[in-house]
Amino acid sequence: MSTPAGVPVRPGKIIAVHVAYESRSAQRGKRPSQPSYFLKATSSLAASGEAIERPAGTSLLAFEGEIAVVIGTAARSVSPDEAWTFVEGVTASNDFGLYDIKSPDKGSNLRSKSRDGYTPLGPDIIPAAEADPQSLRIRTWVNGEVKQDDGTSAAQLIFP
Repeated sequence: MSTPAGVPVRPGKIIAVHVAYESRSAQRGKRPSQPSYFLKATSSLAASGEAIERPAGTSLLAFEGEIAVVIGTAARSVSPDEAWTFVEGVTASNDFGLYDIKSPDKGSNLRSKSRDGYTPLGPDIIPAAEADPQSLRIRTWVNGEVKQDDGTSAAQLIFP
């Protein structure tokens, strides 16, 4: 597997936030009052553009464009004010999921979102020193049509 420059081939862990954007909460019809998180298997990592496999018997393969924050220095119990100093860089990510098996798994996301290749990254990493964490933008296309246009501004991101 190739990864964007600077991204570890197998990071220690992948932490994702449920419903991070106002646009996603509007689609779902409810806004979370606090963040909730889930882990993804490191084997879910793939390079941007690699094939995504939908297993036989499933039909609801969903996507969510994400901004991947690559932590470059080990950190624990870091305050929000100092968090960016631990960031190596940012890159585009896609968070694929099989929604027909999400409900039977009671939202654990283990089978629905941690399948091999279901977290494509890249193609490039933007060094943290060159990125403003309050003005990042993510756009997601499906078959040439923009399906998502979000960012990290206070108006778009639910949790900073």
